[in-house]
Amino acid sequence: MLQEKATTSQREYEIVLLEELVPEDHLLRKIDAAVDFGFIHDLCKNLYSPNIGRPAVPPELLFRMLFMGYLYGIKSEVKLAQMVNENIAFKWFLGLKLTEKGPDHATISINRVRRFRENNIAEKVFDEILRQCVDKGLVGGQILYTDSTHIKAKANKHKKRLVTVEETPASYMAELDAQIDLDRKVLGKKPFDREDDGDDGNDDPPSGGKTRMESTTDPDSGQLSKEGKPDGFHYSEHRTVDSKRNVIVNIHITPANVHDVTPVPELLEEIEGRLGHLPKYMGLDAGYHSAWIAHLLETKGIQGVIGYRRHTHREEHYGKYRFKYDPTFDTYFCPEGKRLYWKTTTREGYRQYFSDRKDCQGCPRRAECFSEKATRRMVTRHVWQDALDEVTAFTKTPQGRRLYAWRKETIERSFAEAKENHGLRFARMLGLANMREQSFLTAAVQNMKRLVKAFFILLRFFLATFTQTATSRFFRKVAVC
Repeated sequence: MLQEKATTSQREYEIVLLEELVPEDHLLRKIDAAVDFGFIHDLCKNLYSPNIGRPAVPPELLFRMLFMGYLYGIKSEVKLAQMVNENIAFKWFLGLKLTEKGPDHATISINRVRRFRENNIAEKVFDEILRQCVDKGLVGGQILYTDSTHIKAKANKHKKRLVTVEETPASYMAELDAQIDLDRKVLGKKPFDREDDGDDGNDDPPSGGKTRMESTTDPDSGQLSKEGKPDGFHYSEHRTVDSKRNVIVNIHITPANVHDVTPVPELLEEIEGRLGHLPKYMGLDAGYHSAWIAHLLETKGIQGVIGYRRHTHREEHYGKYRFKYDPTFDTYFCPEGKRLYWKTTTREGYRQYFSDRKDCQGCPRRAECFSEKATRRMVTRHVWQDALDEVTAFTKTPQGRRLYAWRKETIERSFAEAKENHGLRFARMLGLANMREQSFLTAAVQNMKRLVKAFFILLRFFLATFTQTATSRFFRKVAVC
């Protein structure tokens, strides 16, 4: 009997309104209300022919499908197309009828590969969503936090080969070489001859290249071999987040074997291009604690807030921290109060300060300071160490500590949200271009959620204000009567 009843009810005709089947507080409803997707048509209108072939699936519909995939962490486009046909809320968000089928997964893939990826549409979509965040006042632009996270590539870690790659000089080498030559001129020394060493700033002769492991499955990825990090091939996502509402303002993708500090100049250029200006403060973790980064931020007029590693005090001999630097005379003083004098500057940009052998011969702490084979103590200082010392001093102030403490509530929370809720822990496809697309669309849906939150906060405020005003007017009329 029950089965008969169920079967009968399942086959009955019923007039329903699709609008009523989607809950009022559904996330897709909120996104549809808070985000303007009209820009997608303008971005893609030149990618379709209006007169040739059958009418194409509207690009806004395709991107709405992609947004849902990243929003709910649906990695498979086949699964996404299936869920569109099964989920009423998905159909409502796409503007489909109840009995209307959504686009096939092949349609999504073909458009994504042939049209969207080649024209960098994913990044342009991210930029437009960011612009809407800026227009609604969600981006302060004064305090930014940058960090990187590893994303596991879609590559077999056992399928790899040893390759030789050309070493590219660091972007700051020309500026560093100029400073080194100036130092040597002050000391009355000749500048280094860099014609034979490829301008790489190293004492060692050129080796012709550097060897590294390359994945045969995904050559664009980089092998990660750090203690405490997962083994295999990964990408690094360098993300910058605004402190006001945790809006993501920039995304930069590199192979995981690229050091975190390497793309920082590019990051600053991209941030300035997207926001129209550079921030006042830049928060970075201890991995960016280097003289070059501090110098770079100083030249850009940015106050760095960079984490630092505390001394472990486990050195066999006196560590550098026991020697006090006097900027007035540009000299170091050892724990016994003896001076160390600047003698030379190395190719790597380190000034070397040496003690006087006579001072060290009868020193009671000689054995604690340096080895028996040595005759005097040497301490190094980078040519840009002043900038790093200034950053470290500011980070230790109450304001610096407060700014650095916010880092875990912004950038770290943003990464956690992306990995746990939006599938950024793993790369969905092969290649750097696909990884960029995934990262930009993930960041776009995260920013959409910020727009939703701000929109409904503002809506509740207006409703509360209107209700209060209407109530007060009613009671005034009652009082008059």
